Amino acid sequence: KEEKMRKNLQVGDDITTIGGIVGTICAVEEDTIVLETGADRVRIEFTKWAIFTKGTATDVSQSR
Repeated sequence: KEEKMRKNLQVGDDITTIGGIVGTICAVEEDTIVLETGADRVRIEFTKWAIFTKGTATDVSQSR
């Protein structure tokens, strides 16, 4: 299930990393994504395995 979610990540998706960082995907590569986060729009590159869930932690907890 997690593998499928990670393979289907797209630019514009809101995600939460395993470290709790929340942001919007602005680039997708084969093994990495670039996440834009914060009011100053900082961009950080992550490996795909570090993505915990699609959506914010609040979105996920409300859907359970």
